[in-house]
Amino acid sequence: MEILKIAWRNIWRNRKRTLITAGSVFFALMLSLIMVGLQNGTYDHMIKTSVDDFYGYIQVHQKGYHDDPTLLNSMEFNDKISDYLLSDENVKELHPKIETFSLSAFGEKTKGIAVIGVNPELEFTKAGLKNRLIEGNFPDSETGGLLITQKYAEFMGVVVGDSIAFIGQGYQGVSAVGLYKVTGIIKLPNPQLNSGLAYMEIKQAQELFSMQGRLTSVVLRLNDNSEFKETTERLAANLPASYEILDWEKEMPELLQMIESDSKSGQIMLMILYIVIGFGIFGTALMMTAERIKEFGVMISVGMQKSKIIILVSCEMIFIALVGIVASVLASFPIIYYLHINPIVFTGEMAKTYEAYGFEAIMPVAWQLSYYLKEPLIVLIITLIAIIYPLWGIKNIQVVKALKK
Repeated sequence: MEILKIAWRNIWRNRKRTLITAGSVFFALMLSLIMVGLQNGTYDHMIKTSVDDFYGYIQVHQKGYHDDPTLLNSMEFNDKISDYLLSDENVKELHPKIETFSLSAFGEKTKGIAVIGVNPELEFTKAGLKNRLIEGNFPDSETGGLLITQKYAEFMGVVVGDSIAFIGQGYQGVSAVGLYKVTGIIKLPNPQLNSGLAYMEIKQAQELFSMQGRLTSVVLRLNDNSEFKETTERLAANLPASYEILDWEKEMPELLQMIESDSKSGQIMLMILYIVIGFGIFGTALMMTAERIKEFGVMISVGMQKSKIIILVSCEMIFIALVGIVASVLASFPIIYYLHINPIVFTGEMAKTYEAYGFEAIMPVAWQLSYYLKEPLIVLIITLIAIIYPLWGIKNIQVVKALKK
């Protein structure tokens, strides 16, 4: 305790040097905390909007459907397969789907559109879809109808109550023609999906595309989404050979690769920030030891052990780093929380760039206390590494030469 008290007093003997070093730690750590928050928030938002709200963490298909997603590769889904999937403790619900494309027409306008047949009572209770309805009502199992996306409705000039004609091809080349009333309009965060997508009740979709008793996929809703890989492996072990079960990372490799690529570039930026911290602390430690060589020589000559001086200087540098760390955490905490509640919304060219890649033009910040432990711990480790050489110099001090300084 006595050494800690002396170390604390010593760092304030030269306030300017202490504040400059602590300031470098403060700004670099604050930038790293905000950067990590932005990265994790963006990744979480991408996965939430693309995976959790739309594709699902795990899907079951007919074998070969993933490589050739056509109605010809649809599957017969029976109670035996359903019971097997639901037998897993992590599987909460099964959401059957039919996904295909059709030509749509309203008045004099036509447009190709993705059509998804779903169970309304399961699909539209998800918060990601439920909270995005901007007009009308969701289709239901009794009355059916269409739920279309906002940009598609604007392009076609369709409002709730209008009827849209579909002209396409069903299972085994059968003609798929139907007229369906629009019951609601939804705004999806993904610009590509928002420009051309229609939901309909699954029995209507099976009738339209001549797929009675058939599905293109079944989405597994999980109790714990973080265990999607383990759940996939368990279910794949005894799944009949005519089916395939894939997690979102295999279903959407482009999204996974983009996240990994961006994460690597973020790690490079963090490394640069940490190098700045390391050199700042190294320079301070080197200066402190060089200026105090005579002081250390006197202390050794009166009987103080070199090991205690090394501990003393180590405590001083750790205290300086802790001053910067504590100040950075306290300053970044309200900033990150505010950005978590109020995500950054891009406009103009930046918004167009995001939309061109198929993402919503916002940058949310993750609210995770874990990186408030990880990042400061990294700074402390860098501090300990940076002071190794200056401490080695103290160990090799020659008392006679030091007293002549």
